[in-house]
Amino acid sequence: MMIDCTNNLLKWLSAFSYRIHKSYTTLEQEITYALHCIVKYYRNVRLKNVALELIRHMYALVHSIQSSDCLRLRNIANNQISMRSTYSLNTDLASSRLKLASILHCGGHLHAAKRVLEDVQRRYHSRVKAVCVCRRIEGGRDLQVFANMHSGNRDNVISESPFAFCVRFLRKESYCIPSILLFEMNRNATEEEVAQRTYLEKTWMDSAEIDACPFLYYLQYLTYGGLGQRDKQLYALGVLESYMSDIKNVNLYHPETALNLLGHCFEM
Repeated sequence: MMIDCTNNLLKWLSAFSYRIHKSYTTLEQEITYALHCIVKYYRNVRLKNVALELIRHMYALVHSIQSSDCLRLRNIANNQISMRSTYSLNTDLASSRLKLASILHCGGHLHAAKRVLEDVQRRYHSRVKAVCVCRRIEGGRDLQVFANMHSGNRDNVISESPFAFCVRFLRKESYCIPSILLFEMNRNATEEEVAQRTYLEKTWMDSAEIDACPFLYYLQYLTYGGLGQRDKQLYALGVLESYMSDIKNVNLYHPETALNLLGHCFEM
């Protein structure tokens, strides 16, 4: 089933991200190890497409880490970012594009970030399914939800992946995220609390993870504000507030982080 394949893919990527975050080896060594594992999938005809998807996701993460290093050294240009991102944009409907928009925003390329965000907004139709490997929500795996995603699609409206993964940033990507998300990477926690975390919690609680839809509106608020487009900025804030106020919305896996972003908008 599609959701099981997607979930297994995200689990592998989560483990890969955790290795990068905690490893004392170099990024190149981790990539070599990961590619060695992926080759086993690629040699299997039935799993060949899975292997290609793994490579695409891994490339997206590596590109983001390298962009963060370039932003730290202040030597990255708009065309460099765009060229590096081309291969990995279609990992899902939103998350890789939102990462690209975040990188562009942090690099000061606000007009380019605006175009990417508006492209994501056009793609984000009503039947998009949010997917998260870290948390589960009630009804999140209901088969009827997935059936509804494809119902009424007689005109082939949905022509690409109907999934939107949560957007995750590791500490090695800290220069390509809005500063408010740095607090997610530095939660006040005692050694005793950390020791009580499950393995799954350890793989993501030292990183920043946010649902794609609220992150889209938050980035729009920042970008329109930077461009001086006040009407569009307030509209993005209104949509974000409305989205967070919808009690029927069951697609939020990280509501605390989304509320923090909304609060930051009001604070600004």
